Amino acid sequence: MGNHHPPHKSKYEKSGIYQITYPTCNMKYTGQTDWSFNTRFREHMRDFKKGYNKIRFAQNLLENRHAIGNMNDIMDTLFFTNKGRLMDAVESFYIFRETKLDNQLNDKLTVKHNIIFETIVREDPHRGIYDTCSTQQHIPPQSDLSAT
Repeated sequence: MGNHHPPHKSKYEKSGIYQITYPTCNMKYTGQTDWSFNTRFREHMRDFKKGYNKIRFAQNLLENRHAIGNMNDIMDTLFFTNKGRLMDAVESFYIFRETKLDNQLNDKLTVKHNIIFETIVREDPHRGIYDTCSTQQHIPPQSDLSAT
């Protein structure tokens, strides 16, 4: 679902929604990119190394002196898609969900009440999480689908 890229590309050569987990505190930063995940991760690292603290990801690293790992260890690809409304909506959902789980580092002021997101998170707070080994989206059992 949402994978509009040729299957021969590695997951880090695609675009979409990603999360970076800080190894020190296990907090998460959720973002979107129309570029490849590789390119976006390099941009984050460049911002961090140059001390550019306008982006929440680099700001948190700099202010809290967090350790950082390599992309394969700390970046999860959550949803593959191209720029547009779908990308914005899916990113908003993941930020909302991580806010409710109290482990997100995005700007909390951007999280707005959303009855649909609230219902999904209340019913299954981990819905939509990928198995990062297979990059397949978690699909609830058929009986769970009829209840939503």
